[in-house]
Amino acid sequence: MEKAHELLKNVFGFSSFRLSQEEVIKRILVDNDNALVLFPTGGGKSLTYQVPALCLDGLTLVISPLIALMRDQVEALRNRGVKAASLDSSLDAETTAWVKNEVLSGALKILYVAPERLNNESFIAMMGRVKISLLAVDESHCISQIARFAEEQDVGRVLCLTATATQAVAEDICKSFLIDPVAGVFRTPVYRPNLSFQVTIATDLDSKVKQLLPHLKARTGPAIIYVTLQRHAEEVANHLRPHGIDPLVYHAGLPSEQRESVQSDFMQKPDAVVCCTIAFGMGIDKANVRLVAHLYMPKTLENYSQEVGRAGRDGLPSTCLMFLSAADIPALEGFARGDTCAERDLQLWMHEVASKGPAADDTLDFNLYQQSKTTPTVLNLCYAQLELDYNHLRAVTPFYSVYTLSQRTASGWAKVMSDNSQAARVIKENWYSKAGGYEIDVVNAATKSGVDRAALTKRINDWEFDGSVSSKASQVRARYAVINPLPKDTTSVNELASKMHQRMVAREDEAVQKIREVIKFATDDDCLAHTLSKYFGDVESVPNQMCGSCTFCTTAEAVPFNPTVAAVPDRDKIAAILAACPERDDPRLLARMAFGITSPRLTAGKWSTSHPLFGSMGDVDFDALIKAFDAECEKAGYRRTEAPAAAPTRKRSYPQSSTSSRGGSWGRGSGSKRARSWRGRYN
Repeated sequence: MEKAHELLKNVFGFSSFRLSQEEVIKRILVDNDNALVLFPTGGGKSLTYQVPALCLDGLTLVISPLIALMRDQVEALRNRGVKAASLDSSLDAETTAWVKNEVLSGALKILYVAPERLNNESFIAMMGRVKISLLAVDESHCISQIARFAEEQDVGRVLCLTATATQAVAEDICKSFLIDPVAGVFRTPVYRPNLSFQVTIATDLDSKVKQLLPHLKARTGPAIIYVTLQRHAEEVANHLRPHGIDPLVYHAGLPSEQRESVQSDFMQKPDAVVCCTIAFGMGIDKANVRLVAHLYMPKTLENYSQEVGRAGRDGLPSTCLMFLSAADIPALEGFARGDTCAERDLQLWMHEVASKGPAADDTLDFNLYQQSKTTPTVLNLCYAQLELDYNHLRAVTPFYSVYTLSQRTASGWAKVMSDNSQAARVIKENWYSKAGGYEIDVVNAATKSGVDRAALTKRINDWEFDGSVSSKASQVRARYAVINPLPKDTTSVNELASKMHQRMVAREDEAVQKIREVIKFATDDDCLAHTLSKYFGDVESVPNQMCGSCTFCTTAEAVPFNPTVAAVPDRDKIAAILAACPERDDPRLLARMAFGITSPRLTAGKWSTSHPLFGSMGDVDFDALIKAFDAECEKAGYRRTEAPAAAPTRKRSYPQSSTSSRGGSWGRGSGSKRARSWRGRYN
């Protein structure tokens, strides 16, 4: 630990560790064991792997979900003289080749990659050539995939880091990465006494802006205003500008250069305001943010906790303001229900998968892009179910079927041309000229020659690793090892598809429940800080269970908000949907069209966002819609009816709704404008 303290002072400029940083680092360096770190946003998680990385021999591999976050971390480390780099899709060929060379030479100490990089066959081959002393998993949720990678690569130690994890999630992480659930878990209280949690009610955007403006004008530092959809960010900014506030705008739909410029401006301006989706904030380490406003309700308490954690990192009083509005809930519920496909589509996909014969290595491979054209369903979720829930398949490293090769040096190219190995001969016999280099379909070449595809890709990787060529892979194929054979007869296949569909619906209900938890948190008859801490299993951190500064503590009253939904769908609107869409085999499809949740099948039939009836019943309880359409489908024998005349493909405007509520469960109130299609992106 002496070296760790020296590095902390000499490289990172800190005189001492804070929170549980020292204990975590001791767990990694001295105990030589895995650990889970649960620190709040801004709690110094990065140091717990950056310091050990410089103490250990070999490479520290950091798996992080956002390119922007990786870039910020790498830049900060390089400024301190640390040999760090990221490997991501934004790099050009020359930079990518340099990073790979630094990794293979052992010069690089810290490499950042996104979770998707673990699906890259060439990357896995490169990792097999180096010693991974420490694997740091930073805010990533691909737990099973990363745990397999750690096992297969025999990494020295694993450090998992997150700002938000319930007790159940923490237990799942510990189980997957063999972390001692007692000695290996380091948790810092969620509660931060300088944050004041405020909740207010609004009917529309004008009402929100009117209530937000006093907070913006009274603030003494920067502000972050979170919205749900990409289009909201610009709309909110336009509403604020007439009041003398000129916000920055940030969302994932902007060009990368513009996003980088916005981040830079926010970091540099002492009183910056940014209107943004959840895409903004990861890696933003600005200590004096005085206001974090959720102008639109967050979809989970995990999201909320992470986002408000960006306020007041300097310990000074800061406000976290959440708006509740009945009109906001349909969009959130639409996202929650967006991944559940039709049981019919699931059956078609299941028959395709079950009927495919395995390759020589007992794996199945699929081109998911091509498969999605014929089987419009949520493929990654479906394959994950077959692995995690039913133990039929296990995802292994995907492979690319097409490689484009280009010369890096004349001597290297000469080495390739003189390579007389069997794999090299097959490659050169089957490649063809393309844009200053050559392209080869290794799958076709393997089929024609009888030489294993893996041998061909290994030869290509060897050429790249020794500096002879640059390669670019395309046309990825997902690959799965067969653990337990899939059923083959029609009845059994359909039964499995039905079980998978039931699990999808259960996940959908769980996501909707997450939205309900946010509403309950904001309207509960309790201190908001205490309620949030309890949610994350930290029941003792708020003194006397009262923070003294939140809405409840200052008013002694719960926020009155009880949105309801129409429990009985309008018969005329049901009839209109039925007349427009001929499908009668899937009540959920009709309900999605009525509620305003798109799907590949709706899009293919032109009943999605361009249809004037899409989202026309967004103020009705979704389960009530399914029940109503199920009754109609039953009358038709769950069969497709004759197609009606093509509907006009014009964008519809959504007038103010006056639908009355009749004892629905929860959700939307009436009388507010809302966009009922999910054309706007969420991040």
